Amino acid sequence: MPTFNIFVTTPKSQIPKDFILEASKFIAQQLGKPESYVTVRVVPDQMMSHGGTTDPCGSVQVYSIGALGKKNKEHSAAIGNFLESKLNIPQDRFYITYMDIAGNDCGYEGDTFG
Repeated sequence: MPTFNIFVTTPKSQIPKDFILEASKFIAQQLGKPESYVTVRVVPDQMMSHGGTTDPCGSVQVYSIGALGKKNKEHSAAIGNFLESKLNIPQDRFYITYMDIAGNDCGYEGDTFG
């Protein structure tokens, strides 16, 4: 059930056409989860500030049942590199928030994962 939410100041017109599918493959591989369960949401054109300026910035949320915790430093490096290379937002211009979800707190197909 990994969910990868990416909120950025980048205009929609500057988001690469294939970015959302690349992000889906990337986060599935990074977390070791099947891509068939991955959701990616990219929200461009955000009115945001970071560090007291409105220079390009973003906010990232990663939800997953497991695969988080001790590996978050590794995930941060990989996600930071991925987003900086694809969206040209410096890594010091966004935070990444990780949420390890209990299986019974995530519904799918009329049931939960727990």
